[in-house]
Amino acid sequence: EMDVEYVDYVRKPDLANIIEQYDAMANHPKYSLKQVIMSRRFFLYAHRFANAQFQRTLVFPSLPQPPELYRGFYDNKAMICGECTKVTEKQRTRPKGHRFIITADTQYGILMDGFAMNTPNWSQEIEISRKCVEQINAMEGEERPLFVCVCGDLVDTESSFSGAIASWKKVMKGWERNLVFAQQVNDFKRVWSGLHPDIALVCLCGNHDVGNRPTKASIEHWTSSFGDEYLSFWANGSFNLCLNNCLFSNPTGAPDLFDEQLRWMEEKLAYARESDATHIFVYGHFPWFLKHEEEADDELTSHSSAPSGWGPPGTKFEDGYFTIPYEYRKIAMAMFKKYDVTACFSGHFHQNVNAQSSWGMPMIVTGPLSMNLHSSIAHELSNGEVNGIGMRIVDVGEKGEFEHKWTLLDNEEEIFENAIQRCERQLMSEGKIAEVLIE
Repeated sequence: EMDVEYVDYVRKPDLANIIEQYDAMANHPKYSLKQVIMSRRFFLYAHRFANAQFQRTLVFPSLPQPPELYRGFYDNKAMICGECTKVTEKQRTRPKGHRFIITADTQYGILMDGFAMNTPNWSQEIEISRKCVEQINAMEGEERPLFVCVCGDLVDTESSFSGAIASWKKVMKGWERNLVFAQQVNDFKRVWSGLHPDIALVCLCGNHDVGNRPTKASIEHWTSSFGDEYLSFWANGSFNLCLNNCLFSNPTGAPDLFDEQLRWMEEKLAYARESDATHIFVYGHFPWFLKHEEEADDELTSHSSAPSGWGPPGTKFEDGYFTIPYEYRKIAMAMFKKYDVTACFSGHFHQNVNAQSSWGMPMIVTGPLSMNLHSSIAHELSNGEVNGIGMRIVDVGEKGEFEHKWTLLDNEEEIFENAIQRCERQLMSEGKIAEVLIE
């Protein structure tokens, strides 16, 4: 059994390099407007993150949105990107359908979260993300996706995680965790801005981004880097609803924000159904359920294990920890059933799940772009999908129809083994361990 009080593996990271970089940026001469506009980052981020949003709507050049989606009750008549076109993504303009990609849990920093290192290091996770971006960019023709959705836990070190089970965050102060978080965010944005400019990117927040008990402050901390934590958009006649369902996991830190999102959520679902959307897809970080929508909070007695050597000996997590509590799940399920949601996508579980509601709505959980967990009932949950590091390809067809396929990254076993070997080499060079075994 895991001893949650065991902290012998924990070592406070040396933040000297990160502090030096932070100070250098703080003391750097201010850029002129011309320098900013001519910078490489300006072009890379032009249609990414907060720059690709308006009034909780994804705004992307190749995915023009109908004005009523983002105007609402606002009187602002300023034109935004794509508004001058008469044809929008509300119409089905690609009769053969379209493709999008689901990824999850890039979680920069998770490996060093459980392997004690003296120097903060998430180069392994960066390598995995780069490989994924490279493979997506290589897709051509009808195989090229309209957008990619990263279903939360973009990074690992949200500052309220000082009480995490397996973590060097236990021995860090709040400002130190914020500093690491900021660097992880910068690295994520730098890598994922490499996605080709004709492919939209949607980033959702996870519990490692806004905390297990999100608050207004923790959410604002995230939105200051990524923009709205929930939004919607049309793509080829299908309606896409992107949620901050961390608030459904625990709304007690921001009940007003939970209620606000709930009202917005029903408004958008009703709008999509009234507009005769061909599909309604819902995205979030937490799985709503793993087996069926009526599962009780204490029903799942299975556990998911971490790789050997990561965290305290015997590290494992109750599978029930990963789902939305029934009290809040039933609210969402009632809406999804009422408005005939086509499917829900999520991450968080660090392994694949293919479940279905009693009325036939798929609940599809996608494995990570970082570290896998392994459930003791994985054979029941995965529907034959192998555990590993990869992404989910979703091909949308006629009304209500779609297919999805879990695909491993090229050489994914080699990528993961290289990542673990880096951890081992650094640990051994610091004299911390003699050997780490990975299952």
